[in-house]
Amino acid sequence: MKKTVKIILFGLLFLPFFSFGQNNCSFKIDTTKILTKENLRKFATKLKNDTFQSFTDINEIPTFIKKQLNCLTNGFSIANPNEDYRCCCTSPRHLPNRKLIFVGKSKNVLAMTYLTGGFGVSTHLLLIQFENNKIIDLWTGYCPSYLTNLAEILNHIEERNKKKSDFDSNIIVI
Repeated sequence: MKKTVKIILFGLLFLPFFSFGQNNCSFKIDTTKILTKENLRKFATKLKNDTFQSFTDINEIPTFIKKQLNCLTNGFSIANPNEDYRCCCTSPRHLPNRKLIFVGKSKNVLAMTYLTGGFGVSTHLLLIQFENNKIIDLWTGYCPSYLTNLAEILNHIEERNKKKSDFDSNIIVI
């Protein structure tokens, strides 16, 4: 009995040092800003006012953003829209974890929607502000629908803000 208690205490005291947390990446995710949608209005304004190019190819995601997402997620893998990905728990492990739907890029903002699998398929919205090849702000959330362009993304954000609805389940997933 004493040995079991010691093992449990050891686990409770020391395992947090070896478990989840942000990596030593140059950009740190501000979970409070994401969960309170503090920066979402700024992103919506940029989506309205900036000039964007639209893409459906993962090669259009800037390399420095891919590298930073890779660091933040311990392996950011994404497939093009016409490629297979890990859509479900029975998918082959060698496939990417995500499937691109849309990428919009301006001079300093990237908007991206993509699918993730698992027990079910989820749609994600990722908004990134960057400057001089560095991410300076990020917002992410779940979407209930398949958003394929900037107008749909902006409409989705505005409708959700009008209804005061949450975008997510208070879980931040990239």
